[in-house]
Amino acid sequence: MLLQKTAFTGLFWILFFFNVFAQNSAVDKIDKDGLHEHLSYLASDELQGRCLGTQANGLEMAANYIAEQAEKIGLKPGFPAYSQKVPLVSSRPDPESFVEVSKENGKPVFRTSDFIRLDGRMEEEVLSDAAIVMVGFGDIDDETDVSGNVVLVAQGKAKGFPESAKFSWHNREERRKIRSLGEKNPAAIVLVTCPRDRHNHAFNELKAWNNRESYSLANTQTNNGIPVLVALPRLADKILGGKGQFEKYLVSVAATGEKQAMVVDDRYISMESKVIKNEINARNIVGYVEGSDPVLKNECVVFMAHYDHVGVDQSGDVYNGADDNGSGTVAIMEVAEAFASLDPKPKRSIVFLWVTSEELGMFGSNYYSQHPLFPLDKTVTCFNLDMVGRVFEPHDTIWNKSPKKVKDFDGLYTLSNNAWPELAEINRQKCEEMGLVPDTALPDYFLRVSDHYNFHKNGVPVLNYATGYHADYHQVGDDVDKINFDKLKRVAELCFWMGLDIANRQEIHRKIKEE
Repeated sequence: MLLQKTAFTGLFWILFFFNVFAQNSAVDKIDKDGLHEHLSYLASDELQGRCLGTQANGLEMAANYIAEQAEKIGLKPGFPAYSQKVPLVSSRPDPESFVEVSKENGKPVFRTSDFIRLDGRMEEEVLSDAAIVMVGFGDIDDETDVSGNVVLVAQGKAKGFPESAKFSWHNREERRKIRSLGEKNPAAIVLVTCPRDRHNHAFNELKAWNNRESYSLANTQTNNGIPVLVALPRLADKILGGKGQFEKYLVSVAATGEKQAMVVDDRYISMESKVIKNEINARNIVGYVEGSDPVLKNECVVFMAHYDHVGVDQSGDVYNGADDNGSGTVAIMEVAEAFASLDPKPKRSIVFLWVTSEELGMFGSNYYSQHPLFPLDKTVTCFNLDMVGRVFEPHDTIWNKSPKKVKDFDGLYTLSNNAWPELAEINRQKCEEMGLVPDTALPDYFLRVSDHYNFHKNGVPVLNYATGYHADYHQVGDDVDKINFDKLKRVAELCFWMGLDIANRQEIHRKIKEE
């Protein structure tokens, strides 16, 4: 019996040291040379900022490179050729769109194509001979019925007008009006810019932003909702009978403080707001390491990073996005190589997910969450790496007022939700072992501002790693030579040890998602 016990103990220690040796050998696959090589390509001018619509199609080039590396590493393809197609639709206003003002007899008195769609839905809208109600600056009685009519409302506030007239767009203030008026079920809302803004500053500011090409996931657009337009004061002048009449009307409203809506006699609005659409296939790249446990391999740990960036500016300068998010992209490449080389493999499967179009609206992660490789209720943790390669420098103080200013060499933002309360403590312990200082104090709204949101909203435990905002965030200076590869390597190693720990745990007690 003693001999058997001694033999068993000896075998245990042999297996223990074998596993430790294998794990250390695997983590050694994460090296600065590999990180630098991958990032030097992905953040090069050749890829033109890894964005949809660039001349070189750098986003597709990046996807091809990542897929090639996944195959070279030895990951199993999560989808054919490692590519999960993400169907997008691009939309832009049709220049043939118009708004027309006519008399009761149908005779047109004004027609313009110079307006902005502000509802963000980019769906075709047609409206014929709708009655018009003027509501001043938007402060009307609760009893006022504007349902079925086109509501014209002025930009800005009545108080102090015209002396206090503002020529810049204050989005929160105007959105409040839109929400309030929208509850009254009008046929459309037309926000008219300030008539004292002679150079149309606010209108041009909005037009530059809203008339660009926009994107959405295919089959997710809807016609529900109220069309919201922004128009110039000359539209309101024509409705009221002549030049300068809109300003006179607003002066009267501001002076009297009346909250009564005014129905316009003998003027009606028609509208055709058309949209030019194109279908686009972007790609998530997905590979995985299959787990070794016959039961637990049906569960997974996900490592995710978005590989897109914001393209090229009007001068042709490239936003290379070395940190945002080339750093996260290459970090999980190295983590993937470490897990692929590990023998024995962890009990649960490890998924490596490089998502597209985060900068346009987190479309890649949204689509994956609807069509996952492993069911989301079998996804025990999603690690999202988004900007993990920088260390604080003096010029980064421009973010002093942000709760997410870039950290020093040992600091790291580690944001988790409450779907698995133990996760934050596991992370704290691993960081302590590695000499990293986790900052868990980011406000909750950061759970909504990167790809982990699409897992978080589905009840999946998430852990977002980031080194923080620096002076080159979304600037052309976000280049490879600014990356601290020692820091990047530490983050990748933390991912390996965290992933290994979680993938080998026998039980994980997630909270049930509340519906």
